[in-house]
Formats: sequence, structure tokens, C-alpha cells
Amino acid sequence: MEAEAALSDEMTAVGAGTWTDDQRQTVGQFLDRWLARKTSGLKPTTVDTYRSHIELHIRPKPGQLKLRDLRPEHVYAMLQKVAEGRSAAMVHRVRATLRTALAAAVKERLLSWNPARDLDMPRETRKRVEPWTPEETGAFLDAVAGDRVGGLFHLVAYLGLRRGEALGLRWDDVDLGKGRILIRQQVVQLNLQKLEVKCPFCGDMHPGMRVTDPKTEESASVVHLDASTVAVLLSQQLAQGEEREAWREAYRDHGFVFAREDGTPIRPSWLTARFLELQDGVTVPADPEKPEGAQKPLRRVRLHDLRHGTASLMIAAGVDVAVVSKVLRHSTIKLTVDTYGHLLPGVGEAAAEKRAGMIPRAASRTNGHSPATNRT
Repeated sequence: MEAEAALSDEMTAVGAGTWTDDQRQTVGQFLDRWLARKTSGLKPTTVDTYRSHIELHIRPKPGQLKLRDLRPEHVYAMLQKVAEGRSAAMVHRVRATLRTALAAAVKERLLSWNPARDLDMPRETRKRVEPWTPEETGAFLDAVAGDRVGGLFHLVAYLGLRRGEALGLRWDDVDLGKGRILIRQQVVQLNLQKLEVKCPFCGDMHPGMRVTDPKTEESASVVHLDASTVAVLLSQQLAQGEEREAWREAYRDHGFVFAREDGTPIRPSWLTARFLELQDGVTVPADPEKPEGAQKPLRRVRLHDLRHGTASLMIAAGVDVAVVSKVLRHSTIKLTVDTYGHLLPGVGEAAAEKRAGMIPRAASRTNGHSPATNRT
């Protein structure tokens, strides 16, 4: 009887056009196939992110279920586990990976619907950017000026480079005479990428790292240099020449402006850790108006906040937000406004006055009084 009922259900599904066959594979097995197909069409960093979500969060629990048995409650349980000690943004990203994969399963008729699609998700709020003040940035850069990667932090702070862009900058892309650099590659870290690719500059493997194109099409652009940054790059050129001389034939020249002592690329995670380490011991005046007075420890920020600081400095200097967006090489000006709008001083007040000024009104109506009428 059960077999007949199952056959009847399948015949009904065929007639209704909703029949599917998951081929008795688990969620985990399907995700492996899906990721293998996606690899060739995505950026390595995106593949690494998908793989991380699958291995760390999806496979341990719902990944063991048969694909046809997956239900929203299983997805909710998985996301609740992800949320422990993590941001709402991370929960949304893990869910997005599973939803995208299951959408492919629906297209392949392995599923009739997507269990990760219509879910009640926690509200995702954008964290307000609070970069260092100019005084804090100056104190840090002064303190690290003697460090072998101090110049790199200078470029990030002054030019708004991303971490991978600063590590991927090569001398071939630097024109000190014209005062500009060209961003055309980045060094990225791929913790879970299984396929290693040969380095385009030495032909060897750098496990866990890869030289790739910039983050977006807009990221590949010319960045103009100020005089102090030109001086920093000249100093870096001299210091690197001394290292090359010291290592002699053992030096593995990749042409990077900032590299390890032997010329090989710097691991991005090491640079982040070094940035945090160098913040220790740096102090700033407790009262900005009393620079010689009591000191306090430098407020700790992330490396990416140095890039944010570039935007805040330009905004404080009155640079138009469209120019800020172009310097940071954002994909849209909306991204710039959404990220840094709260740093724009007096924007709301100025907009209110301009808005009101566009509407022609009789003087007697703009001061809150009605015009006088003749009385008999």
C-alpha cells in the first residue's frame, strides 16, 4: 500500500509539473557539486567565502540531511548556531550562500522549492564608521615610521588603498615623476581554496595567497600622490634596495613595493596582526587642546579603518562627496554616502535651507503670519 501511495504521489507530481528527483544525495554532496561548477566563473575570494560558509556552518548540521528532507526549521537552527558570537551580517551572508545554492537545485529540478528563501531574518544594521581623528592618525604614523611596513600604512591612510591593493602594488605601477600609481592587482588570502595557482611573477606557489585582479572594475584606477607620499615611496625604494643587496642571489624579486625581506609577498593576515600590534604603546593627548598634557592610549581600530580615515579627512576638508567616492574607487556614490554620510557636517541643515529656498513664497507667508485684511 505504501509503495502504491508513493507511486500515486509521484504520478500526481508529474502531472502537476512539480516532480523532482534529488538523486538521494545529501545537502553536503549537492553543495560540493554546486561549488565545483561555480569555481570557474567566480573570483577566488568569492569561492573561498562560499567554501568557508559551507565547511564551517552548513555541512556540520543540515549538510548531513537528504536534500529532499531539508526544511526551513533546519535552516533556522543552523543560522541560530551561526549567530552565536557573530554579527547579523554574518548570519545573512551564510544564509545567502545556502539560498543561492538551493536556487540552483530548484532549477535542476532536484527540489520543488527553496527552503532557505522565505525566512524571517534578523535585522542587519550598518555599523557606523568611526575612524581615527587626524591627530590619532598622525600619532600612529609617526610611531611606526621606522617599521619596515610603516610606509605601507602611510599609503593606506593617505590614499585610501585597500589592504590587498597596498600589498599588490608593484614598482612597475608607480610613477614618482608624475606623482601617481596604478592599481591593477591585489594580494588576497584564500584560507580554504583547494586549488593553488602559480604566482605570475615567480612561477612558484604561495600557499593560501594569490595575486588577483582588483576587487571591482572601478577599483582598477590611477591614484594621485601628494608630496609626502612620494617621499615615503622614495625611502621605501632605498630600504628595499638594501634588503636586495643583503640577500643577494637568495632574493626572490616580485617587483612588489612592500614585500618580505626576501622579496616574496606579505601574507595579508600577518599585515593585519602587525597593524594591531603596532598600536600598542602609542598615545595621544587626553585633551586635544593640550598636546603637552596628559596622554591616553591610542583608540584601537581595524586596518580597514585607515581607509575609512581617508574619507573622513577629505570630508572634513570640504571635499565634495562625489570626489571622495572617486578617490576611494567605490562602485557607486550611494555606497559612499551610506558609509560616510554621518561624517558630513551640516549636510542636513544646508539641505533644509536649500529645499525651502526653492519654493517661492510671499514674504508675509514665510514668517508664520497671514496677510492683513481690510476691515469695515
